[in-house]
Amino acid sequence: MISEMTIPEVLAIARLRQWALARVRLKSGKIMNYANPGRLNVKSRTSRQDAALVAVIDFERALGALSAEQQTVLVLKYRDQLSSGRIAGAMACSVRKVDYLLAPARKALADKLDRLELL
Repeated sequence: MISEMTIPEVLAIARLRQWALARVRLKSGKIMNYANPGRLNVKSRTSRQDAALVAVIDFERALGALSAEQQTVLVLKYRDQLSSGRIAGAMACSVRKVDYLLAPARKALADKLDRLELL
């Protein structure tokens, strides 16, 4: 059974994808935006890096409040964009269980992000 996603759930998935991108950018050092290559504004660069780091930490705190199964199914589905069959193989469970876990995991993440005012 496929359930309709609510607006907070859609926003939570968007935040999950933003978190994944921000983590990659932070690790690779590509969070900076050089407007003028000849003159680097250190203050704005530092602020941008700090804001990205805080956003990543805040999201990881919300994600960490979910169960391990919920975290796994959300990350594999929405960050890694795996099919339910591949997720089931990775989690050593049935496709039905993956589909069963997905909706409550999205709702739990949306609720947690909303409580932390991160939506």
